[in-house]
Amino acid sequence: MWGNLWRAAIVGAVIVGAGSAPAFAADGSYVPNTPDESGLDGSVVQSLCVRQAPAIDYSIVRADASAAARTASAPSAELVISGDGHQLSVPLTVDDAGEGHGTVLWPGVEVDGDGTVEALPGWVRSGDQWTPRDDAAAWTTGAVTAQLRVDDESIAVPLAYPGYSDTCTTPTGVASSGTPGTLAFTGGQWPIAAAVGGAAAVAGGLLLIARRRRRVES
Repeated sequence: MWGNLWRAAIVGAVIVGAGSAPAFAADGSYVPNTPDESGLDGSVVQSLCVRQAPAIDYSIVRADASAAARTASAPSAELVISGDGHQLSVPLTVDDAGEGHGTVLWPGVEVDGDGTVEALPGWVRSGDQWTPRDDAAAWTTGAVTAQLRVDDESIAVPLAYPGYSDTCTTPTGVASSGTPGTLAFTGGQWPIAAAVGGAAAVAGGLLLIARRRRRVES
């Protein structure tokens, strides 16, 4: 009798849990549930320099791209950058589903036919020199926030100007902070500083040990 009761309980539990069980294909393999709503989770942007030119690399992924393709024949995408009371929009290229990836120049950056950088946010090249200018994107080298938008969907994304370095065009006499000063600091200087500080700490420790030994011996 107890065996029959256990079998009935197991069958009942299987029937109740069937509605929430994962879907399986005919061959028994797992078929993941697809999200019911569209979204931009998984989309990313990052700043970088391409041939010394500050740029933005983007990858747009939509949770339900196939449904978006059926409902939007020509979706529009943009990266909206805000900061210091200003805002500007950078158009992005996407396919019929509103997805895509690519690289665009940072706002305010201009290059010639050979790829030489002729202008930066807040700066313009004049021969071999750089001249400050108050252009529409000068503020983008400071603290900014960014939002990726595709039609009526949006997602906040971290973004910052790639900065001045050996791999990015740097106006003469401009520091990494974007203000007149010494040359920009490179990443290699921090390990050197840490090594010097570490060596000083080790030397101090050895000196302390030597003093303690002399006191014990005396």
